[in-house]
Amino acid sequence: MSAASLADLLASQLPAGLAVRARALLDAQAALERVLPAALAGHVRVMQLENAVLSLACDSGTVASRLRQQTDALLAGLGKRGIAAAAVRVSVNPALLARYVHPVEKTGLPPAALDGLAHLNAEIEDGPLKDALDRLLRHHRKA
Repeated sequence: MSAASLADLLASQLPAGLAVRARALLDAQAALERVLPAALAGHVRVMQLENAVLSLACDSGTVASRLRQQTDALLAGLGKRGIAAAAVRVSVNPALLARYVHPVEKTGLPPAALDGLAHLNAEIEDGPLKDALDRLLRHHRKA
């Protein structure tokens, strides 16, 4: 089942008012992502749009502070995209931060590649490239 057909199925099971409200919040989030500066995009979520007050949640206090400074420009940009909001309420919700993912353990360079780099290192003259190759070979051989 595709995501679109699943969304249609869920929307058909929801009360009509709830489906309309959910669509309005999704549209507001999409408009917000287009209006936000690149540094803030992805760090702010629309929580509610009621009585012309747009409630937003930020993943950190820094983002919230920057967003509060840009409220007028934000409201103007949203207005151009059909989102009728007269005021913005900003809150901090650290749960929006991306969860930590352990780094993937990478395999080292294969022995044949290390031998080729060592051969190249032996043939080139002294300089920054030779120094870089020395560091690379020391790093991979000590492991």
